[in-house]
Amino acid sequence: MKPLRLAWLAFQRFHAHSGPDRAAAVAYYTLLSLLPLLIFAISLGMAVAGSFDAAYGATVFLLQGVIVHMDHDTMQTLREFVERAVQFRWASIVLLAWTARRCFSALFSALSAVFEVKARGFAGGNLMALTMVVVTGAGLMVSLALTTLRATFEGLFARYAPVIIGAAGFLHRLLDLVLTTVVPVIIAMTFFFMVYRFVPKRVVSSRDALIGALLATVMWEGAQKGFAYYVRNLTHYAGLYGTLEGLIVLALWLELSVSIILYCGEVVALLIRSRNGEPGA
Repeated sequence: MKPLRLAWLAFQRFHAHSGPDRAAAVAYYTLLSLLPLLIFAISLGMAVAGSFDAAYGATVFLLQGVIVHMDHDTMQTLREFVERAVQFRWASIVLLAWTARRCFSALFSALSAVFEVKARGFAGGNLMALTMVVVTGAGLMVSLALTTLRATFEGLFARYAPVIIGAAGFLHRLLDLVLTTVVPVIIAMTFFFMVYRFVPKRVVSSRDALIGALLATVMWEGAQKGFAYYVRNLTHYAGLYGTLEGLIVLALWLELSVSIILYCGEVVALLIRSRNGEPGA
């Protein structure tokens, strides 16, 4: 199937399947689940690292694609609230993990419509959603390792820079590039690949899932830059919405992000139909 025809058919299917409405619904559930997910992830990180600052930094790094457009004041308020909330005992943390699954459940339900398959049952759907929460926790462990590695290298650079200042400066810039640009892209693409490969209740080849993940990553990274420009230069919420500005911006960004996921899911679904000779491709 030609790329332009594929893109247009995916766009038509996105609207035929009520994509904008489903994206808004998933964004709503994500807003409700974001705080429990943050508390759960940071609590898990504290249990491993023993430090709130380390766990918070790793969690923000892992979820930066979601909260990237939140302003400094909102992030500071969020940090203070989470710092008090992580005093919950492990029984409450398990409850938070259960609550945090709601955003994934809503996304998986929307993807069932995209791939035109039956949604998973109550047990299967919740198990898959909880699995994604656990995967988030595993990603947090990787983020902790990366932030620790970065701190270690920065210490080495500071110690040996006077001796090999040229090489140290180059390595420092290279490390920053890898950790601030390359790693977030890999995290995003891995998430998209897992969503397209394992979530639909039908056979999806690794090739089709990878194509969808690559497209979603490119669109998502481009949307981040475009939305950042929009927020920075074209929006003036403060006078009208006051303290709700950060929440409104986050809701808009979440809806756009979910729309990208669902649209690229339509692309994957069309690739499967075309390969299987099914009608509608």
